[in-house]
Amino acid sequence: METKTDCFWVLFLASKCKTFSSSNTILLLLSLCMAWLAMALWYWFYPGGPAWGKYYRLRQKGTTKTIIPGPRGFPVLGSMDLMINLAHRKLCSAAICFSAKRLMAFSLGDTRVIITCNPDVAKEILNSSVFADRPMKQSAYSLMFNRAIGFAPYGVYWRTLRRIAATHLFSPKQIISTASQRLDIASQMVSMIASRGGEFTVRDILKKASLNNMMRSVFGCNYQLSSSNCETEELSRLVEEGYELLGKLNWSDHLPWLGGLDLQKIRHRCSGLVPKVNKLVKGIIEEHKLKSGERNHDFVDVLLSLSGPDRLSDNDMIAVLWVSNKAFELLPLGN
Repeated sequence: METKTDCFWVLFLASKCKTFSSSNTILLLLSLCMAWLAMALWYWFYPGGPAWGKYYRLRQKGTTKTIIPGPRGFPVLGSMDLMINLAHRKLCSAAICFSAKRLMAFSLGDTRVIITCNPDVAKEILNSSVFADRPMKQSAYSLMFNRAIGFAPYGVYWRTLRRIAATHLFSPKQIISTASQRLDIASQMVSMIASRGGEFTVRDILKKASLNNMMRSVFGCNYQLSSSNCETEELSRLVEEGYELLGKLNWSDHLPWLGGLDLQKIRHRCSGLVPKVNKLVKGIIEEHKLKSGERNHDFVDVLLSLSGPDRLSDNDMIAVLWVSNKAFELLPLGN
């Protein structure tokens, strides 16, 4: 019978020991550590680091595929240091250093990663079904992003979400119809800036204006920028915390043997955030259901009006609306 390369050979070695004395146990553990260290260094030797070394060694036997250049990083850990503080600049510098602007490979623990500094290659990657099925972060799954268009697995459900977004969120007709709304928010923003005396942070005003644009388009809530509103402030806090958790480098995503420890408390924070999101967004959906005869034609109304195969469950609607607010932050204000 054929034996896999990565079999548990240590168990075979242990079975040959007649007695498990303290010296045999220590020798067995020492042998295991030495073998693990040797294998880690062997994989680390390849360009791109340990994850790529394992891939090239175990998955491509007998092939002559070109090896992608990239930093080795550290044994076992790979190049996790590249993802801390201004990661885009560090990755760009590494790509220049390795002359790997078209494609550069590096490892984040056991995860293989590729980046490109070439727009044509980036376009090809983003349009690939392989990219659509990329691994999902633990925080993205915990925060329900797996049911929204950005992280949903490629298939019927993802195509349904894409069709809904293309028709009701990002179509030229829809963007033109909300131009006056964005112009009004931009005017309020300019007035707020003009009325401020002394030093102030423009970023806070921009964030508030962007959130207001989202609240109008997605939830149909119209608030003045100069006034404070508990619902808007609560949503702003939830969005900020959600995207902080999503953007954080989670060791458990890339080092499976740390999966059950939650050293960075990311899983704990996600489990505390989701009930708050459910309560807020579900409350807005219920309000729209009660006012079914007074539709404002915002995105909540659109989702509630869908029928047939496009109809989403309440949980899916919460996930889609929760993620849609970030997409609207990317839309420019004004015409």
